[in-house]
Formats: sequence, C-alpha cells, structure tokens
Amino acid sequence: MSKKLSRITNYFDGFHLYAIVSHLKDYSLCFHINNKLGFDLVNYEDLVFDLSGDPNQGFSWYYYKDYKTHTHFYLIGNKSEGNILLPSQKTVDFLLLIKDAIDDNYADETSSAIRKIVNISAVFQADMGKIKDMDLLMETIELHELKFVKHK
Repeated sequence: MSKKLSRITNYFDGFHLYAIVSHLKDYSLCFHINNKLGFDLVNYEDLVFDLSGDPNQGFSWYYYKDYKTHTHFYLIGNKSEGNILLPSQKTVDFLLLIKDAIDDNYADETSSAIRKIVNISAVFQADMGKIKDMDLLMETIELHELKFVKHK
C-alpha cells in the first residue's frame, strides 16, 4: 500500500497584514508614516478590486520598497466612496501589507511606530488566513505592482 505525503503550505508566508483605524485622509496618513518611519510611500493609481461588479471602484494604493532590507510596503485604503475593500473588516480604514520583512520583529516595530502617530486610533495584526478573498486580493496587488511600479 502506498503512502500519500502531503505538505501544508501557508500561502501568506512572508507577509504581514496590519489593519489601521484612523479618521485621517490617505495622503495625510501617508505623510505621517513617511515622516515617522523614514519611508517614501508613493501614491500610484488606485487599486481596482472588482468583487462587487463595479469596475470603476478604486481604493487608494501607496507603495514603498526599502532597498536595504528588500521589504515591500503597501498602504491600501479599505474604504472608497461607500465601498469596502474587505467587507469582513468594516471598522478598518487602511491596510498595511508588509512583504518580505527581515523578521517578525521588524514588522512589529513598524506597526508600533505607526501606532504612535497622532490620530491613529488602532493598529492591529489581521489574520490573513481568515479573511475571505484574501488570496484574490494578494493576486490583484501583485498584478497592480507589476503594471504600475515595475514599468517606471
């Protein structure tokens, strides 16, 4: 009788997702994060995540790559003109996705620094495995990065 070997893979390994609750506008939050952490988050064309059937629905999208640590940072608006990017996260205003962080401490230190910014109500780590359509969102983010960042 042959044995079956299976391997459990975590599709979100190497990613950290932080939910940010704040009444700041996206450009203002981005300004504060850039000043506090020394980032250079740049606004690119809005991220279109079409689950509702509205192809014109866009969510603010900022990107920064730290070339020292080879870490990618994505600041994404969760709300746009009455629409919500992740309906399971209704109270969240922004999402900070960190890709290829050096280690977990680096990502946690980044979120702790953001938590100290004035007018930030909360910053907490979201479990990517429990968010519906997270794999689809990750794919959309990767394609958006390829389209707008890599061609510059």
